[in-house]
Amino acid sequence: MLKLLCTLAFVLAATSACSSGSQAAASDAVAAAPAPASTVVAPAVRSAITAAIADMAPHAKVQVIAPMPIAGLYQVIASGQVLYMSGDGRYAIQGDAFDVKTRTPLNSLTMNRLRRDAIARLDRSQMIRFAPTNPKYTVTVFTDVDCPYCKAFHANIAEMNKLGIAVDYLFWPRSGLGTPSAQKAVDVWCASDRHAALTRAFAGDVPRNAECQSPVAHDFNLGIDLGVDGTPTVIADNGVVLGGYVDPDELLRRLKSAHSKPYGG
Repeated sequence: MLKLLCTLAFVLAATSACSSGSQAAASDAVAAAPAPASTVVAPAVRSAITAAIADMAPHAKVQVIAPMPIAGLYQVIASGQVLYMSGDGRYAIQGDAFDVKTRTPLNSLTMNRLRRDAIARLDRSQMIRFAPTNPKYTVTVFTDVDCPYCKAFHANIAEMNKLGIAVDYLFWPRSGLGTPSAQKAVDVWCASDRHAALTRAFAGDVPRNAECQSPVAHDFNLGIDLGVDGTPTVIADNGVVLGGYVDPDELLRRLKSAHSKPYGG
């Protein structure tokens, strides 16, 4: 239980370091999982599981509770983390579950679907988009102005566009909301030319004292819900996390791999 609580508390603290290219692309979850006998969650079960999560991590947000094909077991998503819990909320399992028959890691399958649907609902007017005229692929990138790997990623933005990759930026200040990094994100968003302001900000020239209605808080909270724990987090439009910083050619390779099989959603 302690490990589970620490995991949930860690993601809520949002103090993780920048992501390098060491993260592997989670593109293996492509086969559909078997459906449980019933998709209905009884109110008593929902209440018990929600109360148990609140006891372990008071600030965690319960997003999904769904029955598993295994009788009495429920898959739970809380603040972007996947858990498996008994219906009375007493027992919790942290770790992946696999469908041996279809060779499907169920955590990845569930989170890919969650990210895919969340990205599809986003309003592109609330992102900073760098795109070629006719993009072949689109990635959504959670970024932080103060992250060195984010700076390195953005330095290749023109080359990514030449390869047919569009980049939609969302802000995810690793230090959290109400911090200098978050204010820099607001300043960039409120600039008259957001594209130029973001490029300058990565070079250390951040606009100052800008005020407007910004999506920074929305982006940050969305990142938590989608399991973001570092920057840059690069996500394909089918919800597959492609990793952190990689060079343009490697990003294209990962995109082709992520789209080479049916998504299975």
